[in-house]
Amino acid sequence: MVALALGLTLFGLGQFDEPVFAVLTRTWQAVLGGLGPVAQKLVQPSGLSTHGVVVGLSYRLLYMLVSIGLLHVLLRGRHTRAIGLGYGLAFSLSLALLLLGQQAGWPLASVQGHRLMDLISSPLALLLLYGLVLLRRAKR
Repeated sequence: MVALALGLTLFGLGQFDEPVFAVLTRTWQAVLGGLGPVAQKLVQPSGLSTHGVVVGLSYRLLYMLVSIGLLHVLLRGRHTRAIGLGYGLAFSLSLALLLLGQQAGWPLASVQGHRLMDLISSPLALLLLYGLVLLRRAKR
């Protein structure tokens, strides 16, 4: 039952991403509203995305956390730490590439960071991880 709820949540996040982005944008505008123009700039659309930096990162984190939760349930708690660590490392690498590209003026690094972030916040990453764990178990 929990797996079904998490799966439907992932489906909803993927199918109805624009309403989710709208809610996240309003939320972050309310949170960062009194912090000045520099903080408000984080909510505004950036060059790589149609959404603000903080909004896009929030969506990706939400998607990854639900994915980790679903894998935890499907795999009955096995490999959850490794999966969480893998998602965390991939997220950190993509964030580092985005920052490097923006600060150093390397558009290729920014594009690769954005592509990696899109990959880890998609059903493809979830399916690949689940399949790899099942293949590993089948070899034993």
